[in-house]
Amino acid sequence: MTKRVITDLQKCCACFACFNVCPKECIELKKNENGAMYPQIDEKKCINCKLCEKVCPVNSPVKKFYSKNVYAAYSKDSSIREKSTSGGVSFEVAKYIIENKGIVYATVMEHLEAKFIRITDLDTLLKIQGSKYIHSHIYDCMKLIKKDLLLNDKVLFIGTPCQVAGLISFLGKKYDNLITMDILCHGTPSQDSLKYGIKLETSKLVDSCSFRDNNKYCLKTYDSDGNLITETPYRASYWLNAFLEGRIFRENCYHCQYSEENRCGDISVGDFWGLGKVKPYNGNIEKGVNVVLINTDKGIYYWQVIKDFFIYQERDLEEAKRENHPLRRAAIKPKSYEKYISLYKENNGKDAILYSNIKKTIYIFFRRIIRKNKPFYNVIIRIPKIGKKFMDYV
Repeated sequence: MTKRVITDLQKCCACFACFNVCPKECIELKKNENGAMYPQIDEKKCINCKLCEKVCPVNSPVKKFYSKNVYAAYSKDSSIREKSTSGGVSFEVAKYIIENKGIVYATVMEHLEAKFIRITDLDTLLKIQGSKYIHSHIYDCMKLIKKDLLLNDKVLFIGTPCQVAGLISFLGKKYDNLITMDILCHGTPSQDSLKYGIKLETSKLVDSCSFRDNNKYCLKTYDSDGNLITETPYRASYWLNAFLEGRIFRENCYHCQYSEENRCGDISVGDFWGLGKVKPYNGNIEKGVNVVLINTDKGIYYWQVIKDFFIYQERDLEEAKRENHPLRRAAIKPKSYEKYISLYKENNGKDAILYSNIKKTIYIFFRRIIRKNKPFYNVIIRIPKIGKKFMDYV
């Protein structure tokens, strides 16, 4: 018997809508042979109600909105801006909701897992700060959100566009007390791939990690006491290079229906890459600036309420699109992707990261050696034509 599938698995984004809607709890999201999560149905429990198919945002696309306003913005609070890595807009919105007795659902890193949690206090809210470059698991949060909405609580949901779409589809109706914020997403690697990537950095027991130092990509690992184990600039990190090449994403990321200027969230936020290149920008960009798209009337309302928390300037959508491909197109699948998947299935994620792009791996290998000797590194990077290939950042 052929196993039943909810939608085309190449387009499945693991949004967990099917998991949350199933009345018999017969759907689980399980890791497949290339480390990504996909829904699996227990046929013995299934009553064939097809609710899972109906709520799937791939099968039933949600409404999208053309942005009404575009801003470059960052928090006036320097500590929030620094810890948030991209400007702090989503944190400030979430802080406002919490301070006004609302509830926030957003992603946190717990050890090496990215997952959604329900947040009702400012201390817990601090956990959402910082970038998380892996797929985040929602688990049963959609059911919890619905309960909160029915109790008339104000709820903010922050997630990737496909996760926002999954929630909207699951809820099945509009709620005035729900505000959605979608993140400009370049693509999501599996949590499994990150664990293999960390093994390429250290043999020590890693409890947690981070991916950014403000505008710079840098993979840092920490032990259970918060002590730094490794600090690897992106050009010396096998995993971060694979991430930035788009070599280790979920399959659906290369077919993403949300990578365009029309958005499904009330507000969209991301890094404002390329800010100031098209027209002058007189703000400080060193510690990160958010691009903020206001997409709905509800988004306009909340922006008017919170805008005084930010240093902001109105900008043009075309400028925002220029270096933010999630506003123009899906991630481009590199030629090395099929080899990555094949190696992952046949061997493991470590081999897949290392050997799916041998040329890049050789460069990274020498970068890692050279950067250990700072005087030698400083000489090498000054050599014309080849020096740039070995820099930590370009």
